[in-house]
Amino acid sequence: MESLAAKVVERLNRAESAAELRFCHDELARELRRCLAPEQMKQLAGDVVCVHEAILRRAFFLAERETMKRSVGIRPPAWCWYVMGSIGRREPTIWTDQDHGILFDCPEEEEAACYEFIRHMAAVGVDMLHEAGYPYCSGYVMATNKRWAQSVRGWEQQLSSYLDSGWPNDIRFLLIAMDMRPLYGETELAEEGRRMLFSAVAKRPPLLARMGEHVQFPPVPLGWLGNVQTERWGPHSGAVHMKQSGYVQLTNALKWLACFARVPAADTAERRRALEAAGVLTAPLSAAVCEALSVYYSIRLKYSTEAGDGREYVLWRTLERTEQKQLKQAMRTAKRLQRFVARRVANIHA
Repeated sequence: MESLAAKVVERLNRAESAAELRFCHDELARELRRCLAPEQMKQLAGDVVCVHEAILRRAFFLAERETMKRSVGIRPPAWCWYVMGSIGRREPTIWTDQDHGILFDCPEEEEAACYEFIRHMAAVGVDMLHEAGYPYCSGYVMATNKRWAQSVRGWEQQLSSYLDSGWPNDIRFLLIAMDMRPLYGETELAEEGRRMLFSAVAKRPPLLARMGEHVQFPPVPLGWLGNVQTERWGPHSGAVHMKQSGYVQLTNALKWLACFARVPAADTAERRRALEAAGVLTAPLSAAVCEALSVYYSIRLKYSTEAGDGREYVLWRTLERTEQKQLKQAMRTAKRLQRFVARRVANIHA
């Protein structure tokens, strides 16, 4: 397993079609089903991120080449394809949907023609990734959505409108955008876009407080007596949704705290380390959060090796006793971190 990422990436660098990208994606899944073991989890996590990034970079390269070949619009002097969501935070499982966007910079008089280039390239890339095993984002957080394919000028104007309104959907947009991480192209465009966002939110205490309130939902499904509240009805009765049972709450809380502390990091691990270094998180709380994230990731990776809907649901009774105990503790940590954020929000309101 040690050489899996290197082996797959080498093949990816020669891929010329979505079918070849899909083969590599499937190979990752096959190898992980064979090699999953707790002691290998850190190595596996790194391999999963590495292979996903290589697939996306190759798809973006092929989309760019196809667009240039067709002479669509004008290629911007500088542009960057960035990722968000679990890949942006460097914590994807094997099967993940698309979360990405494009920022470009060009003379104002060429913006319309440059956008034609970007729009065509985005359409090619999105369809290629879909064929390679990355479902379209149900929330349309993809570069084919103009909201996520902007010139730097357009991005700044759009950001300003969302910062000033504070509507729930706008807060959702801001939280999603905080994960933006450059993957292909002029990396500084996305890095500066994220830094600008973190700085702008941190300068607006009322907005920061509203975003902190947003982090309190959904509630962690753990009762007062330590009972895990599984799904009661429907096809997933008796199951736990692994993303909504504490994982999302942890990542969103760390994201908010990073903004609160003006630490514009993109991935969850970097945020946690920076928050501990800055004294925002105590060493014991940081260690507990690190362990909780590891538990969620390990279980999600172990039980989601098959593609398809519902892979985030895990039947509680199928978990090993040790996993049940670890997951309960991870849920307690998620609730603890939510309360930690709530206290910071209360201080802002005071």
